[in-house]
Amino acid sequence: MKKARELWYRGVDAFRNGRYEEARQAFAECYALMPKSDVLRNLSISELQSGHYVDAARHLTLLLSSTDLPENVREEATRRLQQAEAQVGKLNVNVDVPGATLNIDGVAVARTPLDGPWYIEPGQHEIVISKADYPRDAREIYALAGVAIPVNVSLEELRREQERDLQAASLMGTREGETPRDRGIGTAATITLVSTGTVAVLGLIGGLYFTSSANEHEDNAEALTALLGPSGCGASTQLRGDCQQLWDEQVDGRNARRYATASFIGLGVGAAATLGYALYLLLEEDEAAPKAGARRPEARGVMPAIELGSGGATLHLQGQF
Repeated sequence: MKKARELWYRGVDAFRNGRYEEARQAFAECYALMPKSDVLRNLSISELQSGHYVDAARHLTLLLSSTDLPENVREEATRRLQQAEAQVGKLNVNVDVPGATLNIDGVAVARTPLDGPWYIEPGQHEIVISKADYPRDAREIYALAGVAIPVNVSLEELRREQERDLQAASLMGTREGETPRDRGIGTAATITLVSTGTVAVLGLIGGLYFTSSANEHEDNAEALTALLGPSGCGASTQLRGDCQQLWDEQVDGRNARRYATASFIGLGVGAAATLGYALYLLLEEDEAAPKAGARRPEARGVMPAIELGSGGATLHLQGQF
């Protein structure tokens, strides 16, 4: 008590003489020895005056949680808390599992559930929520002064996703902790093959659809031509409606034929790319693990070549196998 009293008077004297950092340190040591609300109040005011806004916000929040605080002190602390919050970032952390650890920039600072917001310095921070038997949630945030950032984490959902991933890995023939690359194909290669294969399938579907549509429009145009007779679309006003429909069918037929051609080109390009990349992967794997006694060729790989002519385009793939 004697030491706490000395620190109290030292802090009061330093504060009255504008030495706010010295006052903050004195009141912090005093509060460690004598954790009372009046010491905490003086500590938070000194922190505000010395620019330690995060500590001030945390201590003012703690001060306001006191049930026996006089009303005038509570109103003053509320105003000072608003002043401190305008200078710091604020995290509103919500985690669906109690007892999870809140880790900020590599330091464990609290456990869930938190009693209130967590104040941090403005700037870039790494936030990690972790608990035993659950996947960890890690994210980067940029805190702005006076802005509250919601941090909503569902560790239960992360665990369910992990279980689904393990089941999918089991179905794909991989073991826990093993990726498809360990079995000879990587994620990027899988995405590439799926993408080019999708282009080929969409090209086939589009080609068939637009070809059918073009045939239908052409059949309708032929039927209208036969209906109009040898005179065709002459000057008779009675035939203008049929002529307009004939022209529309002809235009739609030509457009559908163009779309069908473009779709079949996409089919060819997608199929060639899929086949070429698959062959490239096979050759790459063979180069990585050559057979014993086999002579390795100087150059290997698949080389595409495109020839353009009046009749269209041709894509060639050539390489060593």
